[in-house]
Amino acid sequence: MKLTKHNAFTLVELLVVIAIIGILVALLLPAVQAAREAARRTQCKNHLKQIGLASLLHVDTHGHLPSGGWGQWYVADANRGFGKEQPGSWCYGILAYLEQTALADLGTGMSPTSAEFQNASTLLNSTPVDVFYCPSRRPARGYRVQWGSIKEQQWVTELYEVAKTDFAANSGDSLHSASRSSGLAFWQPNSYREADQNKWDKTNDINEPAYYQTGVIHYRSEIKPRQIVDGLSNTYLIGEKLMSPNTYLDIQNTSSVWVQYGDNQNAYVGFEWDNHRVAWAPDQTYANNPEVYQPQQDSVEDGSASDRRFSFAFGSAHAGGLNMAMCDGSVDTVNYDIDPELHRSNAVRYDEMMRPKRFSR
Repeated sequence: MKLTKHNAFTLVELLVVIAIIGILVALLLPAVQAAREAARRTQCKNHLKQIGLASLLHVDTHGHLPSGGWGQWYVADANRGFGKEQPGSWCYGILAYLEQTALADLGTGMSPTSAEFQNASTLLNSTPVDVFYCPSRRPARGYRVQWGSIKEQQWVTELYEVAKTDFAANSGDSLHSASRSSGLAFWQPNSYREADQNKWDKTNDINEPAYYQTGVIHYRSEIKPRQIVDGLSNTYLIGEKLMSPNTYLDIQNTSSVWVQYGDNQNAYVGFEWDNHRVAWAPDQTYANNPEVYQPQQDSVEDGSASDRRFSFAFGSAHAGGLNMAMCDGSVDTVNYDIDPELHRSNAVRYDEMMRPKRFSR
């Protein structure tokens, strides 16, 4: 009888095959991950492109870029219109130009003391908008919030999770921005009525160097394109903000208050570190370290004074540089090794507005 020969792998051959497969996977995995990150980065860039175009549509309708809002005590109010009268952030200001008119109109025409308005306000502040998130960081959903004092719409503080934003507006090289802990008493109205009765033009007065704002979106701003003397394509509009990977999904995952300050509110809170950032100025006496303001890749906080960067600086999860919408609607890459003075120049709408080095608070 003729015997049939059976071919089979020996144990050694099987181990060699497994090893080869392991090597191939190890070689291919970084390429797959790189391809996925490239796709996410492109999507992030597209989000900023939409934001930039929405801002220009806002200009077409209202004559100026979206306003920065009133500060951390206020959220958006559909009955307060646009510009300096709108307490909410730039994120709210452009909703209607992002095909989110229904969201932007929540509460319109309703009595501010009615349950109907409260329900509308709650829905607005808790509804995430995909375009405000970078997919390299986190999906578009609600995230935990750390409410402070909120005026006029106090009920929103009962929300546990809210809509957030991974992007921040350019407020120039301003010495004083959202933080009230920097030693400068940045005025915020205690009520709608007080705001209506007080012009408070120091943010636009070059003779008030502690307060005047050199960027394009800031406290009660109504910046027109003609005021951006350095050129729309040369001036930052809105870009990615620096964050800690520890807090992408939960702001409570850190003990650093500076990390928390940069992402602890919702997207529609007016003029907060959550939604605006600044460049370094040579006369800074508070956190006077260019590195704190330098664009950089997301990193983990270390508990030192340098953690202030998570409130002040632009940054991203991407390697090499961050995405930045410019005032003409284009989107550029800002390299992390950009010269601090060039970064500052790109942030200031008119270079002659750059803060005089002689000024000291």
